[in-house]
Amino acid sequence: MRIHDSETNKCKKKLMLEPKEFEQGIEYALANDCDGLQVDTWNIVDTIMDFRLFEKVANQIVFLSFMNVNTTNVSNFEYIYSLERLKTFYCQKVDLHIDFARFSSLRNIGIFYNKNFLNLDKLEQLESAVISKFTGKDMLLFSGWKSIKILHIYQSQIECLRGIKDLVRIDTLVFGHNRKLTDIGCINLLDYAGEVSFEKNSRLHDYSMLANNRNIHNLFISDLDDLEFIKSMKSLSSFKFWNCKNGDLSPLLANPILKEVYFTPNKKHYSHTLEQIKILLTSE
Repeated sequence: MRIHDSETNKCKKKLMLEPKEFEQGIEYALANDCDGLQVDTWNIVDTIMDFRLFEKVANQIVFLSFMNVNTTNVSNFEYIYSLERLKTFYCQKVDLHIDFARFSSLRNIGIFYNKNFLNLDKLEQLESAVISKFTGKDMLLFSGWKSIKILHIYQSQIECLRGIKDLVRIDTLVFGHNRKLTDIGCINLLDYAGEVSFEKNSRLHDYSMLANNRNIHNLFISDLDDLEFIKSMKSLSSFKFWNCKNGDLSPLLANPILKEVYFTPNKKHYSHTLEQIKILLTSE
């Protein structure tokens, strides 16, 4: 058990503890004004945590993180909702019937999706989310997130971005390792997207549907067939990528508002090196 002075704005003082230290840890957090709890549950076998103890720190905890927890590891589960000030909740590989709507102060989540999670679609005040293992085929479940600014989706089953147009305050979108994702056309329906990343979505290599896009300002794509669509992107100021299959980088020079380009490594079949692209962009 140890206190960690948080380097983020999620909490000021985080207590890291093991499940066997749960009761002692709650008392320690209370005495030391810890506003964050991270339960390292890799060693949770035959350990039961009594969530009734959360009542003792209900007025101070704004951050909670745990993983590998199910009903056999917890007693008095309902008392988790006594954490009325909880703003950030991270849970990975957690098999509990968590009703997220009962955390009225919740602003940030990081979850491995579970079918037993309730009311994820009701989080209208949510500002940031990292979602892994989501089983839905589109983004309609998230369409009620009217305050969301940052959304990461990893290793999901999504095939398209239907529902994304309702994320009216979105600024940052990251899609990584979503092996069924093929249709991203709905991203063009957004009014604004400050930063968008597509990383290692194995079936997504054709980005031609981004031609004439007006909302994306900064774009990263790990792997793509060609860059032709870049020419007509109306708001793109920064573009980064890892691998371009056809090697023709000249479209980067045909977009009049593109100011910053980065890629690595320089490959033999590329028409230009990174250094050449940078020189040509700045000389125009």
